Amino acid sequence: MKRFFNNLQFRSKIIWIFGIMFFFITAISGVSYYQYTSYDIEENFRVSAESVLVQIVDTLDMRLGVIRQRSQGMLTNFTFVVSISDYLNNPNDINVVKAMGTVSSFLKDLEIGENLLHSSYIYTDKGEFDNFVRIRNWQFDFKESEYYKSYMEEPGKAIRWFPPQRDQIFQDTDQVIPCVRKFSVQGYEGSLYLVLQLKLQQLEHLLEGKYEFFDKILILDQEGNTVIGSEGLDSAELIKLAEKWEGNGTVITGDYQYEGNTYLVTSAVLSENGWQIWGLKSRETLLGSLQSLRNVIFETMGVIFLIGVATIWLLSHQLTSSLRKLEKRMSLVEKGNFNTRFFYPYKDEVGSLAKSFNYMIGEIQSLVVKQEETIEELKRERDYAAEVQKQKRKAELRALQAQINPHFLYNTLNAITWQAADQGAEEISILSNSLGKFFRISLSKGAEVITLREELEHVTSYLDIQRIRYHSRLNYQIDVGEQWLDCRVIKLILQPLTENSIYHGIKERQGTGLIRIYEEQCCAGKEQILKLIVWDDGAGISEDKLRVLNEALRKGETDRSEGYGIYNVNERLRLYFGEDYGLQFESVKGQWTKAILTLPVRDWGD
Repeated sequence: MKRFFNNLQFRSKIIWIFGIMFFFITAISGVSYYQYTSYDIEENFRVSAESVLVQIVDTLDMRLGVIRQRSQGMLTNFTFVVSISDYLNNPNDINVVKAMGTVSSFLKDLEIGENLLHSSYIYTDKGEFDNFVRIRNWQFDFKESEYYKSYMEEPGKAIRWFPPQRDQIFQDTDQVIPCVRKFSVQGYEGSLYLVLQLKLQQLEHLLEGKYEFFDKILILDQEGNTVIGSEGLDSAELIKLAEKWEGNGTVITGDYQYEGNTYLVTSAVLSENGWQIWGLKSRETLLGSLQSLRNVIFETMGVIFLIGVATIWLLSHQLTSSLRKLEKRMSLVEKGNFNTRFFYPYKDEVGSLAKSFNYMIGEIQSLVVKQEETIEELKRERDYAAEVQKQKRKAELRALQAQINPHFLYNTLNAITWQAADQGAEEISILSNSLGKFFRISLSKGAEVITLREELEHVTSYLDIQRIRYHSRLNYQIDVGEQWLDCRVIKLILQPLTENSIYHGIKERQGTGLIRIYEEQCCAGKEQILKLIVWDDGAGISEDKLRVLNEALRKGETDRSEGYGIYNVNERLRLYFGEDYGLQFESVKGQWTKAILTLPVRDWGD
């Protein structure tokens, strides 16, 4: 073999040596590229899968957290506790009627406030309660049910979740997910149970669209029971697999063998109730497109190898002046001159090389054009990211709006109680009617944007309630032009300011106080500006405190414990309209205070 190689012509030696080297380099490059592409696709999927799963977990934790907070608020509400306590300690006819009406009303409000709730039910050893919306299954005995028995077997846990099942409490065929909460009321030693049943179909609806990303989705409770999931999956095997992983944070990833296929598995745990959410993606499906890529790589390797051998053969014939001229042209290309070409008049090997060189330059120019197109695509992606940021800001606004302190509810209820004890039924009727209007506009069927007319009606209801409470110590005037009443504003921006005027202005002075709400119009460039002003002749604000307050509002601070309502209003205005708009104060100590809301007059949606 050695003698045969040594006897070959020098040109043939070059062809053999470079041909073999070219073959191995091409093969290694092709295989490496295929492996790298496969690995990159899997890694990109893992990152995306973790992001999708975190979104699912955040959504479910938020919805379940809202249900938990609303049920906790109901169970600690003064009216609810007093009504059910009177009934349990003295179950006469009057207390029975009061308890049934109060409890059913609270349960109905609880269900209306969250569409994930299917039904609710309260069990006591002296009677049962529901909201009379659904027909009860009178054969259902709570003490004979698995709900009650679970507390007898393990009494330490107050809140318990159960697997999906057909509704046992009411006469329907809906599939529900029961959650039982044990609670008590002051003055009564027995235990009470609140059963909240979630809609299985609605929970599945929250996952719609995620199946386009995962092949299979599975939700397990803390005992390993299937809540939602693809049929045939072995939940026990998945749990064993999770015990071997060392995930970062709450999300873990790994591989799972099922029916002869390998699945990429991503899992996370809900903080609200310990449910495990699993997302599975078949590796075969994920890497299916690489099958055609592998064939293309092999074909390309063959073509490149043949072209390479031919090129080597041509280069071996002539390494003279023509090649040096070509080298000079290549030097120009290295300096960035892609307009240069190498023209060779003959059709020999160097001519072929010249043709290849010119073709390469053309391809590079084509790649430059493609690069410019890629830059345009990146710009579009940047615009998309800006839209995502806009949606994030709206989500932050909803979160801020949801944090409005409910202490006014308790103050109003106390006012109704005082008036009931001291006066007749007429003022109680006014209070109840105003309170109903107040909360009707506060809810606004979930809308975040209402008309100025509705906002003024909302603050009028609030002032009517407070005027009854303070008798002759409070008067108010609302002077807003008819032409502004159909303007769209975000809701709940005037009530916190009037509340601030009462508690920090009118309440601190002697005699009758006045609150006046009116508007001023101005322009900023092409945009009309509307200023809504809440004025009072109360105690006023000192210059130092006024300066600190306006500076905090200008900076958009929201984490102050004092005056949280006005900071909330200011931040909501800044989020919706921009940092040029918001809230500022003017005041003269001991004489008057003016709260100025600045917002644009424009057509915009929710």
